Amino acid sequence: MNNSVQINVEDALDNLLANIPNLNVYKTNRVGAKLFPSATISASVGGQLLGNYTGVYEVSVTIDYSDTAAKISQEAFDSEYCSIFEAFYSETPPLFTKIQNNIVDTKVYTARITGQTPTIRTAKRAWQRGLKMSLICTPSELDDGLRFLDFSEQRNSMYVAGI
Repeated sequence: MNNSVQINVEDALDNLLANIPNLNVYKTNRVGAKLFPSATISASVGGQLLGNYTGVYEVSVTIDYSDTAAKISQEAFDSEYCSIFEAFYSETPPLFTKIQNNIVDTKVYTARITGQTPTIRTAKRAWQRGLKMSLICTPSELDDGLRFLDFSEQRNSMYVAGI
């Protein structure tokens, strides 16, 4: 089944977090109550890079980790957050390879962790901490129809006006 780049990225990151015990992972399309401890993955597709009609997009991702402050200390919360961070960060394989290994119909060119939000205690007595990522990717050329476009020399004249 072909999904959007956003859904594919969220699913791939969900798969990377699957090995963390007792972590409930939710994606943006999930509604309703969430059980602690939880990580919410939200990906949003930005504009096209390198010009119009390139099919190369920047995808911004936030992963928000939350747990109840009534049952867990800040030190334990920070330790669990480090488990999430370690699921993404390592020297080998790089992050974009980890994500690409979990996506079938999206090509990931780069992926990087761009920042973190601080630990806070919300009014609902919960710890929260966020992680931000930036990806550059494109839908698979086999799935979005690009393979049917003809960019050969004999047809270049019809694309000159767009350059």
